[in-house]
Amino acid sequence: MTPAETARLLQRAATSIREYREQITSSYSPANDAGEGDIVFELTVMATSIDLFPPEKVSEMLLEAAEEIKACKVLNEDRRKTS
Repeated sequence: MTPAETARLLQRAATSIREYREQITSSYSPANDAGEGDIVFELTVMATSIDLFPPEKVSEMLLEAAEEIKACKVLNEDRRKTS
């Protein structure tokens, strides 16, 4: 993938996680993605400066994002079942 494609994938992962979090919380408060240490923040930073990161670190972050998306999907499904 090109750096631009990789950056887009990182941004899409960040957006997906943020949207799942909003669905899970069902509140008007924003998702906790404003600070260092949060995966949405880290994905966004990496996407905006993709050339600074080695491919291994990008792959690692994408795997972490996939795990977070999977966890969010499970939580969202559980929430729907109990509502």
